[in-house]
Amino acid sequence: MALQKGRCRLPEILRSRMMKPAEFSRRMGVTESIVSRWISEEREMSFENAVLAARILDCHAEDFYEWIDVKKGKRQ
Repeated sequence: MALQKGRCRLPEILRSRMMKPAEFSRRMGVTESIVSRWISEEREMSFENAVLAARILDCHAEDFYEWIDVKKGKRQ
């Protein structure tokens, strides 16, 4: 079995914390443009940014994406 990254959940996490992307970007130390690219999935968060974001938003780094179980086929 393997995992495949699904859609970005950052927008809903921000909404649940009642935090606007501008405030989040300020606290992260990145531009609003970077946050916008994470939200639109034009760019992936680095592991380091995901850990920092998780600390800021009081969640886990893996919470920023949906994770899909993928069954791998038999080896030939």
